[in-house]
Amino acid sequence: MLSCKHIVDLGTDYLDQELGFWKKTEMKMHLMICRHCRRYMKQLKQTIAMLSRWQLKQPTQEQLEQLKSKYQQTVSEG
Repeated sequence: MLSCKHIVDLGTDYLDQELGFWKKTEMKMHLMICRHCRRYMKQLKQTIAMLSRWQLKQPTQEQLEQLKSKYQQTVSEG
């Protein structure tokens, strides 16, 4: 049977349905008996759902130029 550490390590693979039949079965068995891992998986699923709703803004060309300028200045100052 999988340990709690294995559940944490395989959590995203499980949610993404990337586990083989036996690993998925072991995962389900562990989740049936371990309330802590069930809670962890629920929180992981909620976190992924929340992050998927975020829209990342791309920096403008001006912002990229400012960043590049600051970086070059920092590097040249040593």
